[in-house]
Amino acid sequence: MTLTMKNGEQYRSHVSSWLDPVRALVRPVSEGLFAGGLDIHKIPSFSDRLKFRLSVLFGVWKEGDHRNWNAIRQWAMELNPLLTK
Repeated sequence: MTLTMKNGEQYRSHVSSWLDPVRALVRPVSEGLFAGGLDIHKIPSFSDRLKFRLSVLFGVWKEGDHRNWNAIRQWAMELNPLLTK
């Protein structure tokens, strides 16, 4: 959801750093970073739902599906030649 925030692109390198523990174990052939979705009703904890509702109220995030399926498909298509080497 960080990538959906106002000026979310400025956080892309920070979000990418969250993959460092994975990179320590394996060397990815490609990485795709995409915005996700926020459905507050699916958050199990009442206190966490409240936090997200407040974040939405204050404009930090917007509830809904923010995935760019065209960008995801494009990235997936570019993976095919990398995985068949």
